[in-house]
This record gives sequence, C-alpha cells and structure tokens, in this order.
Amino acid sequence: MKPIISSVFQQLHPVVRELLNTKFNADYKIPSEINAFRHMMNDFTRIASFSEVEATSIIELKFVIDDLPDFKIRIYNADRNELKPVLIYFHGGNWIGGSLQTSDSVCQTLAEGSNYIIVSVDYALAPEHHFPIPLYQGIEVIDWIKKQGIYYGIDHNKIIVGGDNAGGNIAAGLVHLLKQKRRFNLAGQLLVCPALHYRFDTPSYNKYEKGFIVSREMMQNSWKAYLGNSDDAFSEFASPLLTGDVSYIPPTLIFTAEYDPLRDEAELYASRLKRQGIDVTFNRFKSVTHNFWLMDGILDIARQAQKESIEFLKKIIE
Repeated sequence: MKPIISSVFQQLHPVVRELLNTKFNADYKIPSEINAFRHMMNDFTRIASFSEVEATSIIELKFVIDDLPDFKIRIYNADRNELKPVLIYFHGGNWIGGSLQTSDSVCQTLAEGSNYIIVSVDYALAPEHHFPIPLYQGIEVIDWIKKQGIYYGIDHNKIIVGGDNAGGNIAAGLVHLLKQKRRFNLAGQLLVCPALHYRFDTPSYNKYEKGFIVSREMMQNSWKAYLGNSDDAFSEFASPLLTGDVSYIPPTLIFTAEYDPLRDEAELYASRLKRQGIDVTFNRFKSVTHNFWLMDGILDIARQAQKESIEFLKKIIE
C-alpha cells in the first residue's frame, strides 16, 4: 500500500483514518481476488451501515427475461393506497461486488425520509456478465414499472434513477440509453461518487492513486472486468461524461468525496451539466474517501449526505 502523506492523513475524518488501517483498504487484485473483494463488501456494510429507520414494507421480486441473466429487485415502502415517486437504485461495488444487502441501509433511510418507493436492483455482476447487461436490466425494471408499478403504488411519471460508484455509472448511462431506446425522460438522477469516464489521468487519480479505499489499478481492472473488452469504453452509456447532448438530462444530484480518485470526473460532469443549464445539486464532502456514503452507522458525514439526498428527492417532485 502506498503510504499516505502525514499531513493528508491528519485531514481525514478520524473514523476514516481508522478504516484505512484495516482490510477494508486492501488493494484487491481483480479478477484473481474477486471473491475476497465480495466478502469484504459484505463485511464492510455489515459493520459500517446501519439505518435508524425501517421501511414499512419490503418485497422482493425475481425477473426472468429472455436474453438477460435472471435478477432480483427489492421494493421498499410499496403502498397500493397512494401513488408515490420511485427511485431505482443501483448499488456500488466496482461492478464486481455488492448486492441488495449492501445497499439495504441506504435504501431504507431514503425510503423512509423521502416518502418515495425505492426499487433496489440486484444487477448482474462482472466478470461473469459484462456491459451493457446491467443497463438493459434497468430498462426492464422501468418497463415493468410502467406496466405494473401501479399495483405497488408507483407513479410511473415520476421515476428517478441513482446509485453509488458503479451504480452511479449504471444510472447515468441508463439516462442516455433510455432516451435512445424508449424516448423516455426521467424525473431525476442521484449520483454518489460515480465512475463516469474510462480514463485514469485526472488530478484526483494522480493524487489519490493508492491507499484511499479504491486505487487506480483496482479501478482499471474493475473497468476491464465490466467491459469485457474496450470497444464500448468511450460510448456515452459506459462513459457518460462523454455524452454529446445533455439537454434531456433531468435534475441531477452529484456527491463526491474529497479523497477519492473518482472525484474529478464526477465534478467535471457536474460542471458541464451546470454550464448547459441543467439543474444540478452538488456537494464535495470534505475529509472522507470513496464509500463514505455507506458508512451511515459510523460516520456523521454519511448521515448528512443521505439527509441532503432526501431533500433533493423531495424537491424535484414538488
């Protein structure tokens, strides 16, 4: 592990400083150590994530679709007596890890605080499955909402997509794919520390290339595992930062972490959307690293970020 400069180390939140000395900051080799990484993600959220609230109802459904891997969704706060907006949430985990369970705490908090229905998607993981499968699974979820969502209290005219890390990448790519395939505009997108460009040369990648939860090498290998090959790496569906037309992008929330290699690409995306007149809510959270969003059980800043996201969700459907 590359040593962290003393002055930088002291600027980190005390909780984060402690985490950097644990297995949760190990630089896993992908794909040879993929099972170890997946176990780490499960352990991390079991220790770091804890919601102070519980959703009023939780339902799981399985999708069996021709030409796509089977997958599940978890629905929070289904309510047949009242139509509510919906957030379709894609968990993080570098496309290679994570599950419905690793995003459970966040989804419960968002459901209770926003009065949204949350649909968490257990999309197909790499390297067993490759891009663009998770995006097409997202389209299937949206098609299902438009046809059957009313039976779960979902207002199909108020669909927001979101996610963290790889999930943010999938959500942002889905916005573009939906416009092309369905000519359908979403009501909003929520992106937390998203991966938005298949490049690894921004100042934040150079400054925080190793030792801050995710490394440049790990992200490079995770991207390769997800893409399968690099032919589509620079499409707007894989690298949403490169999209040529942002006019149809809905109101957007973007959160970044100060000490995160992925920080700059997300902030470039936020700046571009703002310049083009898109309604953008943005915050860079100081003293934290990648995955801070999932630390609501141990980190005050994570709880603050989740509260701000709830306010965003409320605002865009007023």
